[in-house]
Amino acid sequence: MHNFSTMDQGALTQFRLVIVMPVYRDAVSAARLLEALLPQFKPLGIQLRIVMVDDGSPVPLWDELQLKAVAPGCGIEVLRLRRNVGHQRAIALGAALVHEQIPCDAMLVMDADGEDRPEDAVRLVQRFRELVAPRIVFAERTRRSESWLFCVLYRCFQISHWLLTGIRVRVGNFSIVPACFLPALATQPAMWNHYAAAIFHSRLPFEMIPTRRGQRLDGRSQMNYFSLIMHGLHAISVFCDIVGVRLLMLVFSLACLCGGLLLTSPSWALYGWGALMILLLVTLGCFSLVLNLMSQRNSLDFLPVRDYKYFIEYLRPARLPHE
Repeated sequence: MHNFSTMDQGALTQFRLVIVMPVYRDAVSAARLLEALLPQFKPLGIQLRIVMVDDGSPVPLWDELQLKAVAPGCGIEVLRLRRNVGHQRAIALGAALVHEQIPCDAMLVMDADGEDRPEDAVRLVQRFRELVAPRIVFAERTRRSESWLFCVLYRCFQISHWLLTGIRVRVGNFSIVPACFLPALATQPAMWNHYAAAIFHSRLPFEMIPTRRGQRLDGRSQMNYFSLIMHGLHAISVFCDIVGVRLLMLVFSLACLCGGLLLTSPSWALYGWGALMILLLVTLGCFSLVLNLMSQRNSLDFLPVRDYKYFIEYLRPARLPHE
């Protein structure tokens, strides 16, 4: 259906899809993924363009990427960044470039290591094209393939994220975004910290379809446990204003509870007054933090649509097999 207002002209011709893939030192996996991905999209009859965001790899992806076969009519390009910025920021830069320079009906974001399966990418596109109103479609993870330690830590992160923000974590980067939402993302500073959290913070409509995480096609993940913890903290930082208010309410409630106990249990007065004073001081600190966070919302440290060009070294077509 995809009869969105920004797609009326595109719907008369071919559906135009841009796939954005961040890549860092993973040319082999990226090539294998493309070999599996292109045949999946061939029966759909869409105009496909793939932008592989080379996140400052020591050896440029354009030099390393070796494609065995490319479907006719499919454009594959390498967007080389001047330095490594991390996969979340690489997605932000890729999305800003698509918004500014590549006309399309939708943008699909997926990893290039194989953990986002090609068949699920097709399912996202098919579900997206069934929609009557514009909506982002996320891949919801129903089964993970990582170690038990990772699963335990991830579960702890999910609980912490829900307690601090009130939002449950069920999705990652794997998603498809209608072109009419790209201006909102391109002017969202939170994209610099976390792609999915920025979408949730923007309050754009979305839905999820269940998917199973795939296996890496080559090598090992570049993300260690430290990187994963930082990734989680970046997601929470997008909602820093909400987190600050929740902490303020929590500490204030504890202070009221402590004051009530003082009135009912005079024998604990010495300890109670000490605890009450500490909680009141923490409350004042949280209140100051919240005001500071609120004031920062008036500043725009990074604006994707304005600043993305500073990070781009080049955008050029990938080498085809016959070249």
